[in-house]
Parts: sequence; structure tokens; C-alpha cells
Amino acid sequence: MSNVILYIATSLDGYIAKADHDISWLSHVDVKDEDYGYQTFLESVSAVIMGNTSFKIIKDFGDWPYATKQCFVASHSPDIIPNDNVTFITDPANTIKQLKATNEGNIWLLGGANLADSLLRLDLIDELIISTIPILLGNGIRLFNAPQPALDVTVLSSQCYPSGLVQTHYKIIKNNSH
Repeated sequence: MSNVILYIATSLDGYIAKADHDISWLSHVDVKDEDYGYQTFLESVSAVIMGNTSFKIIKDFGDWPYATKQCFVASHSPDIIPNDNVTFITDPANTIKQLKATNEGNIWLLGGANLADSLLRLDLIDELIISTIPILLGNGIRLFNAPQPALDVTVLSSQCYPSGLVQTHYKIIKNNSH
């Protein structure tokens, strides 16, 4: 069965981007000699879901990095520009339920704090892989918005890299009462 995994980087103080959506601070860690488990993770993924802002940032990187994956962009925006690499969706919860029923690989919730927030509240995220980068941004876009529902999680693994990045893999303990 597919798991929905939020795989994302945050600053030490919990931000995923600066207020203007700038993510250049991610280069604070050296990725020349270490991929931080990214390739192994990517190989486990069959579908990628992201928010529209994340899509707009990624599409300007050059070649589409997820060409071998099903890619979905959650958007409420009426100004969608068609793109051959992705399918735009308005109901990410329904898309996730369909993917979980039919996909072999994991589903990567790539980004978008609002998207992650809404899916977490709907109990649709199974795991979190959070890479904490040793930098304090002071403000910006938080990974988790308050108030969040209380969730039980267990640590599956945690690794500290020479760059100072700490990556922790959590499993969300599902509460069958809701």
C-alpha cells in the first residue's frame, strides 16, 4: 500500500521558505558529496503532489525533475497555464485516496505549507521526512501552522550529516477513533 510522505526541508526555527517564497537558504548545506537519502527516497515514489507555488518555483529550475512520476499540482487559481508535466487538481484529498488505492509506490507530498497543513488535518499524511538545516531564518513560511491537531508520531530513523543537516523520519500513528 502506498504511503503519503511529506519529504521537506526546514530551517532550525521551522520555516520552509522566506516570506517572499525565497528558498535560496537551502544552499546553506553542501549537496556535492551527499544526497541525504534523496535518490533512494525518489526511487520509492510513484506520484508527486505539490502546491501551485511550489510548482511555479520548480518549473523554473530547468528540465522537469520528476518526468518519470505522476505529478499533480493542487491549485485554486483560475490562471493555470497548461503544462505537459503535471495534472492540475482541485481536490487533493480525493486524488490521494485514488492514488493510495491504485499505486504501487509512495506518494510524495513535495511542498506547500497550506497543502501539507490541510492534508495533515484530514489525516492523509502517513510519514514525515524532515531535513532540518542549521540556519535560523527568523520569519517566513512555517511548515506547520498553529493550531495543529495533536498527533502521535514515532521516530523511524534520525541521521546527522557532517554538513549539520539532521534528517528525521517519522511515522504518524493513526488514531482509528476519527
